[in-house]
Amino acid sequence: MATDQARHGRGGGRTTPGSLAVAGLAARVAAAQRRLCAIYRLSLPLSAESFLLAPEEARERLPGAGPRTGLLAVEEGDTLWLGLYFHPQDAADPAAILEETSHWIAVVWHAAQRRPISPLLLELQAEIDRYAVARLADRRDPLGHLRQLRLRPDLTAGERERYRTAHAAARRYCGALQRHFPRRADLPEWLRELRGFYRRAPEQKLTPAA
Repeated sequence: MATDQARHGRGGGRTTPGSLAVAGLAARVAAAQRRLCAIYRLSLPLSAESFLLAPEEARERLPGAGPRTGLLAVEEGDTLWLGLYFHPQDAADPAAILEETSHWIAVVWHAAQRRPISPLLLELQAEIDRYAVARLADRRDPLGHLRQLRLRPDLTAGERERYRTAHAAARRYCGALQRHFPRRADLPEWLRELRGFYRRAPEQKLTPAA
């Protein structure tokens, strides 16, 4: 696994609004990684904020049209090139930061374990991660984001089906967690279930969510 070293070549100099914005985004991505790694007890040798790319640079590297915010993952032989990029409108959106950091963590963790992970399972895990963070933050309705699904009009039929499948599976699974572990005293068992789910073989993950 490798990353483009040019991204780490930021030198010193005068602080500008742009550099402050990048620093703020990096801090938010780092916080999301700490939060998710604590929930799932993951130890990663890499830091997501070190993989931040400008959206323009990411678009140059994407093999085709891509979302305005997302995870860049390109395989070249045995090397996996990764990058995270955020459209300026998404750079302060907690949901977007959590979702894309979730994708990055899942790809890195599965790669370190030499286990595959599909785009469908990345979306499923991100939906579950949003629920887990909301539950631990004592949100009034931690399932709120799962009550409706809004899809971009530019998605292909295959992408729309993938998002619908992941959303429906996450809604069933997270709803079951809420029913089985409704009390604050249930959190240790709730966390044990979440951590076990994260480590299940990819082909098994849709079964308990169904």
